[in-house]
Amino acid sequence: MRRCLQLASLGLGSVQPNPMVGAVIVHNHQIIGEGYHHQYGQPHAEVNAIASVHDKSLLKESTLYVSLEPCSHWGKTPPCADAIIQYGIPRVVVGVRDCHDKVNGAGLQKLIDAGVDVTFPVCEAECRELNRRFFTFHQKKRPYVILKWAQTADGFMDIDRSDAAQVHDYWITNEALKVIVHKWRSEEDAILVGYRTMQNDKPQLTNRLYPGKSPQRFVMQRGEEIFSELPYTAVPENVEACLQMLYDRRIQSVIVEGGRKTLDRFIKTDLWDEARVLVGNQCWGQGLPAPSLPEPPYKTELIDHNKILYVRRHL
Repeated sequence: MRRCLQLASLGLGSVQPNPMVGAVIVHNHQIIGEGYHHQYGQPHAEVNAIASVHDKSLLKESTLYVSLEPCSHWGKTPPCADAIIQYGIPRVVVGVRDCHDKVNGAGLQKLIDAGVDVTFPVCEAECRELNRRFFTFHQKKRPYVILKWAQTADGFMDIDRSDAAQVHDYWITNEALKVIVHKWRSEEDAILVGYRTMQNDKPQLTNRLYPGKSPQRFVMQRGEEIFSELPYTAVPENVEACLQMLYDRRIQSVIVEGGRKTLDRFIKTDLWDEARVLVGNQCWGQGLPAPSLPEPPYKTELIDHNKILYVRRHL
């Protein structure tokens, strides 16, 4: 099952709004087939795993391991449960039940009704963790929210902009972390900034330093202000209304990049799931203080004299 999870993770950033899924087929204690869901609209993990088996006659004596319950309905592709039954695979081990309304146990029941020996759940916590964006979207009816900002070693995230004459090099972290941030952007559906950040910095919010698709770009709208000249979509300044609009657009995950007021809105309303804080090695002594989180970091990563603090609301 952990091999299934390794395979499934390769689909991050490419399969949304579908979940990441990996599958492994075992015959006489040997892996004879593997697959994962590569791209939204393309075949699912189970179908790819079956296709990778050279001698299909072995399937009737094999066990299929899959990290998420096989689907039982037609979507962009045929039901995976039907393919398993069609090839006569006698045993299936499932990581976790699919929470999607069109599945949610129906795939398991279809296999059981067809006489397949089904075992589940296996490594359930790990399987849920991998697809935390998918589960949050379907169970909480909102996108998975990742807060992100950079701060100095002494806790400031921006210069004091009240002094227009002040000259300050306010880039906080190193080039390595910039590439990591662009990698993160390639993995999520959307990115969001506040009105003031858009007005002050006009950030591109793309992952130009890392391959893959750039996230959809959103800005919290202030009053009747329209941003028609910029590649942003305006969303309400109220957090609940903002997340509802993103959910309605099938946005499964969003990175909130600031500024301070926007980040504080999400923290104060308790509508966030994780935070990634990039800490540089310079000290400013003054400026705009970075937000404060109610949870301590569960992991710290050191990269070329800078560090990343990872914070989660629910481990």
